[in-house]
Amino acid sequence: MATHRNSDGFDAPTAARWLGYVRAALWPYFRPRVIGSEHLPKGRALIVGCHSGVIPYDAACTLVAIHDATGRFSRAIGDNLFGQIGMVQDFLRRQGAVVGRPEVVEQLLRAGQYVLVFPGGARDMERPYLTQRYRVLPHRGFAPGHGGYIKIALRTRSPIVPLAVVGAEEAHVMLANLPPIARALGVPLFPLLLFQAPLPVKLYVRFGSPIVLPGTPADAKDQQKVDQLNRMVRRRVQQLIDDTVRRRSGVIWSTFDERRVR
Repeated sequence: MATHRNSDGFDAPTAARWLGYVRAALWPYFRPRVIGSEHLPKGRALIVGCHSGVIPYDAACTLVAIHDATGRFSRAIGDNLFGQIGMVQDFLRRQGAVVGRPEVVEQLLRAGQYVLVFPGGARDMERPYLTQRYRVLPHRGFAPGHGGYIKIALRTRSPIVPLAVVGAEEAHVMLANLPPIARALGVPLFPLLLFQAPLPVKLYVRFGSPIVLPGTPADAKDQQKVDQLNRMVRRRVQQLIDDTVRRRSGVIWSTFDERRVR
């Protein structure tokens, strides 16, 4: 029987079916508005965002938005947690996820692919709504001394496309995380939610202008340079989120002010 799988497990027909299921399930409910898809380059790119909410509706909707706008699949870097579960890892790889393998990410970018990454990982989902909503915090990949995605972008000379997803944080409204229960269950978080079922919020998926990092592949070995670029990208992602939140009016029946959007 013929197979469509790549050597890393990606299977295009399976991914296309999965994107169709996501579109059928989430588009009527969350009514995503996609803004700035013209900023997606023709060639390779790292698409960098901050997880919005406690369930990754943002990643799922972004992958569909990219495919709808360009006809291309975007590979996604999954949290290492999922790499510990064989069946889950195999499923994610067939959809295009790359779990904890930076060398594969580099190969994909060198081959001209899109790669979607949330450097904060699952820790982004721990942010309580009342005090840290829509904040891009300097933890995990965004933390000083880290910035692996910056190193990959430098080594592969890949542009970075900032991503803002607004709306998902209101879908459940996380009041607090309960770490003792999360540790007992072996999961990244155990959220205390205001709404167990998601509210039908309107989502906004917005791509910013590509960032061409100043530097050379050799700079990937200079942690001070990497930290500087990491702060710059984190600020750009935060600015895009802030501007999107500012332009949004309402949560469920919301509108978006398009004046002077670039």
